[in-house]
Amino acid sequence: MKVKTIMTPNPAVITLPATRNYALDLFKKHKVRSFPVVNREGKLVGIVSIKSVLLHPDEEQLAMLVKRDVPTVKPDDDLKKAARLMLEHDYRRVVVVDNEDKPIGILTVGDIIRRYLAKNEKYKEVEIEPYYQRHVSIVWKGTPLKATLKALLLSNAMALPVVDDNGNLVGIVDETDLLKDSEIVRVMKSTSLSASSEEDWILESHPTLLFEKFELQLPNKPVEDIMTRELIIATPHMTVYEVAKKMAKYHIEQLPVIRGEGELVGLIRDFDLLKVLVKGK
Repeated sequence: MKVKTIMTPNPAVITLPATRNYALDLFKKHKVRSFPVVNREGKLVGIVSIKSVLLHPDEEQLAMLVKRDVPTVKPDDDLKKAARLMLEHDYRRVVVVDNEDKPIGILTVGDIIRRYLAKNEKYKEVEIEPYYQRHVSIVWKGTPLKATLKALLLSNAMALPVVDDNGNLVGIVDETDLLKDSEIVRVMKSTSLSASSEEDWILESHPTLLFEKFELQLPNKPVEDIMTRELIIATPHMTVYEVAKKMAKYHIEQLPVIRGEGELVGLIRDFDLLKVLVKGK
């Protein structure tokens, strides 16, 4: 199957120069995780993601947050090539460009799940057991949102399962959940100007330098207040086809993997299912 068969054509793009706040508004409006970024001539410069905005709230110029080395494909390239590039670059999307390097489409992991794996019955014979993530970061339901964001970023995950006092799974939280309740605020910071020994005769006291800084602010409440409680789950012996169908139906990118009486044993991501496609199963 060719890329052009399932790509999303005419993607929304951000043209440089642009500001971080402009991108933040677009993320909230379109509810996506990244945008292709182009120059004034419309040629691809790179991609900007929600995560880069969350990690660098003090960087005003969007150009400084753009990931430049992004995988690209042509419309007539094979779908397996696109999936392989995503895995090699550890990236959830490839930008589809024309011969002038102008974006004409975007192909995401979600596109492959919804438009290919969830509709291809040959994957009814392939279980997810070899593919789901066994080592998963989790957060306690009472964890403050600021600490939850830190855990999400440090774990390099899209989502974190949320557990109660007994370690039972009670919800899941992702980047977009945190973004809904966040805002960029201007704060004043201070730093002391200490003098060297040669300057002591000039600076009899240590003056304070005030400077302006932007920070990402989250409300003071626990993650259980914003987490998704209605969980869609998988079991180790479910098939790739079944999991892909669930992801497509509920518009989700990962499912907690449960064994027995609700024991959390891992997480299956849409990204993990790409390995099946690349292996040609």
